[in-house]
Amino acid sequence: MELYLWLFILVFICFMVFSIRFKWWKKNISYSHPRVLMYHMISSHLPKKQSKFNRLRVKPEEFEKQLIWLKKNNFKSFTLSELVSLKEIPEKAVVITFDDGYEDNFTNAFPLLKKYDFKATIYIVLNRFNKDWATDKDLKVSSDELNNEKMLSNKQIEELIKSGLIEIGSHTLDHVNLPESNINEKKQQLLKSKEQIEDLFKISCTSFAYPFGFHDEKDVSLVEELNYSNATTTYNSVYDKKLFLKYKIPRIMISGRQGILAFILKIKKGRVR
Repeated sequence: MELYLWLFILVFICFMVFSIRFKWWKKNISYSHPRVLMYHMISSHLPKKQSKFNRLRVKPEEFEKQLIWLKKNNFKSFTLSELVSLKEIPEKAVVITFDDGYEDNFTNAFPLLKKYDFKATIYIVLNRFNKDWATDKDLKVSSDELNNEKMLSNKQIEELIKSGLIEIGSHTLDHVNLPESNINEKKQQLLKSKEQIEDLFKISCTSFAYPFGFHDEKDVSLVEELNYSNATTTYNSVYDKKLFLKYKIPRIMISGRQGILAFILKIKKGRVR
């Protein structure tokens, strides 16, 4: 009897933790509002003792489960620039985004995107090969773990673009904290990254993602002035044109530490929690 009691207590605690974490009882946000999903890497996890950032690593098998669920539930895939250009946004619109420009976006994510016919917007850091671009936003120091990750080559990016499934957007030159930058540095990071993408790949670069999601009103104004058509943040919500400007688009973070049930709840609820 005592064993059953402890099992009941354990199940109850797990249920309460799950409920607090995902707030499953909250009303779902209408599918008339697009879900913009934020990813970084599609890769296996590192050993726990070696990694602070496994939450940024969604395993390929989990990513495939997510795409299968979206496909079976009739979600319509767009790039960010396509979405903001629509006069009428259809029900169940989804945008898959990747930040930074990791090589596994090509080796692991791209084959699955092609397999299930999903589009994506990838925001690249132009100076991503310098081994000092990535910093830990909490500690404000260089992150060896992220700086040692393999990054997309220009040749791989060209192949992504040729597929017609992938849009390349800017994530600045150096992944800087824009609100802490002076006006000249802001302009340099925003304009030069856009110009380099357009020159390197012979495309129009109109999508932008604020590094760390950090931005101030001057950053928002500059993004618009420099002829980007949209910019994404790390606000946790769906894209509602009445509430969010197209230069402050929210995204739902997809964590590598959670499974398909958490993913489904995030899509249905329209929020991380």
